[in-house]
Amino acid sequence: MNRNNNIADREKALKEFLLRFKEEEKVTYDEFLRYLEEVYKPKPVEKPGEPAIPVSVFDNEYLSALEAIVKYLRENKSLKFSEIARLISRDQRAIGVTYRFARKKMTTIIRAPVVKYSLPLSVVADRKLSVLEGIVYYLKKKYSLSYHDIALLLRRDDRTVWTVYKRALKKL
Repeated sequence: MNRNNNIADREKALKEFLLRFKEEEKVTYDEFLRYLEEVYKPKPVEKPGEPAIPVSVFDNEYLSALEAIVKYLRENKSLKFSEIARLISRDQRAIGVTYRFARKKMTTIIRAPVVKYSLPLSVVADRKLSVLEGIVYYLKKKYSLSYHDIALLLRRDDRTVWTVYKRALKKL
């Protein structure tokens, strides 16, 4: 199954390149080779005990934080609902419902390019804080980001991020 996913990803990348090639019509052989190297470049292997979510997952207008995480883990990482539920300390049925709602809201696969900010799933698994509170608190403490920077990363209002962070501080 993993091999089929890699082949599908490569085919998708080549189709995107061909569409780009048609639009620009002037792509050199070297550019083509660089593009292929980028596509076939091995992806960083995550340690089994430390799965991480790139913050770019939250860069969409449709999904809540939990919906984005579940959709990313299901579609991009090909995890089963039971595995997702175990990783983020939620009920398997709740994960299934969350995924169905997320799929209705956003039919396309989440594009999650590698960014310098990522968060471990343990942030979401900690049930002392809500999902958004855990994410905001982690980004603020770990990376010392401003409220505005966090708001831009999560596509939320600055005031929302400030309020969520203050709530998280009160809970902790």
